[in-house]
Amino acid sequence: MIKIGIAGAAGKMGSTIASLCSKENDFKITLLTEMQGHKTIGTEIYGCKITDNLKDNVNNIDVYIDFTTPQSTLDSLKILKTAKKPAVIGTTGFKDNELIEIKNIAFEIPIVLSSNYSIGINVILKLLKDAVKIIKDDYDIDIVESHHRMKKDAPSGTAITLAKAILEEKKLDFDKNVIYARQGRDNERPRDQIGIFAVRGGGVIGEHTIIMASTGDKIEIKHTAFSRETFAAGAIKAARFIINQKPGLYSMKEVLGI
Repeated sequence: MIKIGIAGAAGKMGSTIASLCSKENDFKITLLTEMQGHKTIGTEIYGCKITDNLKDNVNNIDVYIDFTTPQSTLDSLKILKTAKKPAVIGTTGFKDNELIEIKNIAFEIPIVLSSNYSIGINVILKLLKDAVKIIKDDYDIDIVESHHRMKKDAPSGTAITLAKAILEEKKLDFDKNVIYARQGRDNERPRDQIGIFAVRGGGVIGEHTIIMASTGDKIEIKHTAFSRETFAAGAIKAARFIINQKPGLYSMKEVLGI
């Protein structure tokens, strides 16, 4: 039986992950956490009371799943490092120095870190690299992502991951070749440029479209998430994977074996 801890248990992702975990025969929810002072503290769901104290309860879990905020996740990882507990991290919006901090913690504990736990998105990442190899420099590439109006970070972590995969295949620098908007009168684009455009509105769970256009045709690779369960299901796969790993930083590529 795998003892699961879940961060942000009252949030949209946390509650979805908890719901799916409760239906897994080999999982037992032994810890649910929320931020200090949250109104749900002390509430019992799935036979477990929500707490704001990870430190005193960390030894009750085998793995911790965290889809919250960058600062909250970093604070939790420090506790997990001391307790030698593995983590599945789906939080996005980390700054470069925060990612370095996570990489350093991964020398002590195994961590799965992914901007998107959907199996479909990770299949697209593999397909995208093959596509870029074939089209070479004959197509312009842009990424358009859409999410619900409450999403805090923009562009999405997934859009950034997609752009990095493209530029890595092209052997180009991310900072020098990515833009986040076009405006004004002079917008003729260089071939190496990738535009990432964020749309926010309503209740869109998540949609990413990679547009590859030449003067003669256009290719679109698109992924649409219909519910948060697709991300939760991937996180559950990652939790099963990470408990058997040595310290290190892993991605869904390793989880899925692709």
